Amino acid sequence: MVFNPVVDFFEQKGVARPVSIIAIYLIVGGLVAAGLMNLYGIIVHQAEGFTSSLDDEHLHALFAQLGASVAGQIPSLNAQAVAARLNGALPQVASRAEESLAGAVNILGSLVIVPFITFFLLNDYHRIQKIFIRNVPNKYFEMTLNVIYKLEQQLSRYIRGVCIELTVVGILYMSAYSILGFRYAILLGIVCGISNIIPMAGPLIAAIPVIFASLLQYGDFRMILPIVLTTFIVQQIDQMFVQPNVYGKILDMHPLTIVLTILIGSQLLGIVGMVLAIPIYTVIKVTARETNWGLMHYKITR
Repeated sequence: MVFNPVVDFFEQKGVARPVSIIAIYLIVGGLVAAGLMNLYGIIVHQAEGFTSSLDDEHLHALFAQLGASVAGQIPSLNAQAVAARLNGALPQVASRAEESLAGAVNILGSLVIVPFITFFLLNDYHRIQKIFIRNVPNKYFEMTLNVIYKLEQQLSRYIRGVCIELTVVGILYMSAYSILGFRYAILLGIVCGISNIIPMAGPLIAAIPVIFASLLQYGDFRMILPIVLTTFIVQQIDQMFVQPNVYGKILDMHPLTIVLTILIGSQLLGIVGMVLAIPIYTVIKVTARETNWGLMHYKITR
């Protein structure tokens, strides 16, 4: 969806399709490699620093300090009881973190085959379309072509918009957390940027590791308010400036429709449903609209 319009453009200029795909791979691969050369060492260093601070001794001392801090603010609470409760939750937190890390590793491993599959999808894209169209009855032929064209147009624009939005939001978070003095600003910015793909809940989910990182670094809750303010400001910038300029008229959805669609997706498929809700709604809406238009203008029913 992201590369196909570019490949089509070069093909129209007389460049062979496989050559166009390889050229795009080299350009994108070069940009990614250049970015990794500059950021890889920093990201690895921050990740190692973050994981090294998760040893039991350090966490027990942190929880004892947090318990004393909470008890100092709320005299009715016992510092040792608060620390014991936090320590009791430690195995469950560690288990969830281990599961999340294993899931991330599995996802990264599966991404290795993505460029291989994408090459053949791009190279045979129009051939696949022709195979599908070949089985469509003649009277629905033009209407089907129009539906496929509009779906491809809408989805490719939406996916490109999502990629741009995640990049901009990630950079905003990196900059903000660097200004606030976080040790793991780049790592946290990447996590927040990726989490933004989850509508509505993404910023809240991303704030959890940021708060945890602040507790590890400062040992108290002094950074809670700056984190909340940063999340609010970045989301306002995203919603007021980034999304309108990136998506433009792509979605053409009422805000209430967006919220209801995301809630339905959440109820059906959880987080995956929230991510896929808008694209699935777009597919259904465009298909229904263009099919209705085709039935009226191509006089299929007459």
